[in-house]
Formats: sequence, structure tokens, C-alpha cells
Amino acid sequence: MSDLTHLNQLAEHYMHEHTFRKGDLVTWKPGLRNRKMPDYGEPMVVVEVLSEPVYDQTADSGSPYFREPLTVRCLLVDEDGDALVFYYDARRLMPYGDWRSSVAN
Repeated sequence: MSDLTHLNQLAEHYMHEHTFRKGDLVTWKPGLRNRKMPDYGEPMVVVEVLSEPVYDQTADSGSPYFREPLTVRCLLVDEDGDALVFYYDARRLMPYGDWRSSVAN
């Protein structure tokens, strides 16, 4: 796959938005992970869909997080088995059940 084809494919995946609800299992869309946790293919559960996005105020304009709209809060389990809740941009996420079919292609 050429670099331009891959770039266009990532943009398409990013712009395709899923509608999530509290309790949905989600994971990263392939190629769109921008946080350390969780790893690709690991599930998270949506604990809140925000009515208004939250914006990270600590990042400057040179950061990839600058003005990123964080639209969902998700719970994940870390390597120690502890539950953690983080904010994410839902455009980077997909239903967990879609992960297997996306990596098979």
C-alpha cells in the first residue's frame, strides 16, 4: 500500500464517527491510537458520553493534543488489574467487536 493510500485510509477511518453509548465496549481504530493506554485491540468500556467536548488546556499549539475534542470517558484495566478512567476523542475509537475484522483485512 502506498503512503498516500495509507494516509487517505487513516483520514477516512478518523472521519467515520460511531455513536457510542454508556456501557459500549470500544477500542482504538487501527493506526489512530494517540495515547499510551490501552494497547491496540484491548477493550475499554464507555462510562460517559459528554454532551460538550472537553479540551486539554495543558497542551500548546505544537502538540498533537492541542484543541483535541475529548468526547467520551472510558474505563480500562491496567497491567496491575486496576480500573482507570480517561478521556478520549471518540473519532479515534470503534466498537470492540469490529477490531477482529479490521485486523483481518
